[in-house]
Amino acid sequence: MNVLKIEQGGCTNGSSLKGYVNANYNDLVRVFGEPTYKAEESGGMDKVWTEWDIEMEVADEFSLDDPDASHTVQATIYDWKENGPYVAREANTYRWHIGGFDYEAEDAVQTALLDRLAKDIAV
Repeated sequence: MNVLKIEQGGCTNGSSLKGYVNANYNDLVRVFGEPTYKAEESGGMDKVWTEWDIEMEVADEFSLDDPDASHTVQATIYDWKENGPYVAREANTYRWHIGGFDYEAEDAVQTALLDRLAKDIAV
């Protein structure tokens, strides 16, 4: 999978859990920017303290007609039912939940994260 572009936002209403990614909060911020939602800044918490709503442009690897073809993958990355906002944010590694409309969301999040971190290490 080749993630071409990452943007915050997009429509994630109706998405559901598709997988997990083990990561550090600061690495997620480096790759996806500041979280879209922080419960303590938004007036409360239901079951999530921290969340990214992201939209990724992904190359269509098997398109024979158009080698530049791509499509959009919507995903959310979030903590789930923690005792406070810093449980996930301050952990060395945390098991973040990945939501989306299909399992491609998990693949795209993990690919984007690993590719970016590998580039940072190489520099």
